[in-house]
Amino acid sequence: MHLATPAIVPALLTPFDAAGEVDADALRAHVGWLVERGVDGIMPCGTTGETALLSDDEVIAVVEAVVAGAEGRVPVIAHVGRPGTKPTIALGRRALDAGAAAVSAVVPYYHVLEPAMVLDHYRALMEDLGPERVLAYSIPSHSNNVLDGDGLATLAREGLAGFKDSTMSADDHDAYVRALRATGRDDFLLLVGLGALLVRSLRGGSAGAVLGIANLEPELCTRVRDAVRDGRDEDADTLQAELAATEEAHMAFPDLKRAVSERLRADGIEYGPLMRAPLGGAGRPAAQRA
Repeated sequence: MHLATPAIVPALLTPFDAAGEVDADALRAHVGWLVERGVDGIMPCGTTGETALLSDDEVIAVVEAVVAGAEGRVPVIAHVGRPGTKPTIALGRRALDAGAAAVSAVVPYYHVLEPAMVLDHYRALMEDLGPERVLAYSIPSHSNNVLDGDGLATLAREGLAGFKDSTMSADDHDAYVRALRATGRDDFLLLVGLGALLVRSLRGGSAGAVLGIANLEPELCTRVRDAVRDGRDEDADTLQAELAATEEAHMAFPDLKRAVSERLRADGIEYGPLMRAPLGGAGRPAAQRA
């Protein structure tokens, strides 16, 4: 997979209609809107995309719609992480067959795992799907398990393509940067998951970011990217402060989705504002919808 770096990759929201069904038309339109505004890739079906509330068939339907909306202009990195290794591999195969350039997979959640179990999980994915098409993903706030810097470096030496860091911690991110630097991998795709850390991450040598706020403000995210890339340090710092404040104001997923719906509707794209039940009203009886 080729990803232009430094990269801005939206952690894509999933739109639903009032009945709770995936709205493929809105999805394709949003992806096209994002690509036209300069993003470098798309990651559907992650945490921001309500992955835990999607069936496997729905994940594939989302991937197909995103691939159609991207029209080959940017790569699609489909999140396929499931608690089990075998289901993750099966979904990963289907996502790649549906046109994804690569897959990401969250550190397995629910059951508490030993570090060696986490490594073996990713080794199995790499063996079956191809290491160049697998990215790991750690979000401790939503999982009992983490992939630490030493473990990530081990997998990087074994060929893992990349990693999304959603620890939301500057110290943890710096530890990942140091660990990966020791591997000598200059092609590894380290992607930060918090916009407030974007400038720090890029200056540390990361490949970019996978950001929820990029659903709403792709232009602001790409302006930060460009300022760092072009060495305009003062501009980068000013834009970073603006991005951090905008992200904080929309950190709650329902707030982000409502804001995206409003902005897209202003541009002529109908996009449902509801999270899927039980997180929101999409799919609830009409009397319960807010």
